[in-house]
Amino acid sequence: MATRTKPARTAAPTQSRNGWITFAGTYLVIAGALNLIWGVTALAQKEYFREDGLIFSNMQFWGWIALIVAAVQIIGGALIFMRKAGGMILGLVLGGCGVLFNFLSIGAYPIWSCIAIGCSLLVLWAVTVHWEEDL
Repeated sequence: MATRTKPARTAAPTQSRNGWITFAGTYLVIAGALNLIWGVTALAQKEYFREDGLIFSNMQFWGWIALIVAAVQIIGGALIFMRKAGGMILGLVLGGCGVLFNFLSIGAYPIWSCIAIGCSLLVLWAVTVHWEEDL
């Protein structure tokens, strides 16, 4: 009578993909993409916006600010995907900056700004509530 041995089980991956941290990284990249599109459009096609709805300055100023915020948000999202503590801190700061930027420019394009504010608030929530789950 032959005996069968069970095949050895492979160990589970040591670093699991936490859903909320991935969610935060994804939404930070989405918020960065929205701000990137907003900035490029503000610089190239100013007639799509209501420039008199801005609190101060002009569309060119806000376009450049949007591009800078977008670039840093996308980098922050990548750092969150890599599970870096600096990425989590950057996610907090950039989520707040995204909300502030879109709130100040809400008069130029209200619907777009409200969607971007929602993305930034979701990032803030996911990063603060689920900070230590998977670092």
